[in-house]
Amino acid sequence: MAKREITYRASIGGPSLILIFIVMCLVTFGMLSLSAAKSERDLAHRNASAVTEYYLTDVEGEEFYQMVLEDVKEIKRSVIDPGGYEEVLKQELGDYYNPENKTVSTEIPMAHSQALSIELSPSFDGEGGVRVAKWKVIQTEDYAVDTTMPVWDGGESNKQETGK
Repeated sequence: MAKREITYRASIGGPSLILIFIVMCLVTFGMLSLSAAKSERDLAHRNASAVTEYYLTDVEGEEFYQMVLEDVKEIKRSVIDPGGYEEVLKQELGDYYNPENKTVSTEIPMAHSQALSIELSPSFDGEGGVRVAKWKVIQTEDYAVDTTMPVWDGGESNKQETGK
């Protein structure tokens, strides 16, 4: 009898499919990583611009505070009658001064419908000073959240095509 040679053929179909699947998984994970990195970078830029804007507005608020403090100290030095302090303060600061609650207030506008709201309470005790009653970021426009979500509920609707 003739001796048959047994030859082994390497089966390359299965390993090729596994290799293709692994490459596709790696490409998919790489794309997801790039997408997440881009989103995080965009968020970091938005956060940095918001912080920069806040501090620029805060500097304007500090300048307003210094202006009011200097006016209060000048009024304390120049006005002899303690009853005339508020009248002179109203003349000096104009619309910033609220005689009803005896405060000086302003709103410094920011982006995205926000403003830095500052409320100061002048004091004519001693050499004169100013106390910060309020210093916070507020919304200047009503923020309405759109809670509608056009989700198909399984039924037919006038707005949906039925395929007829």
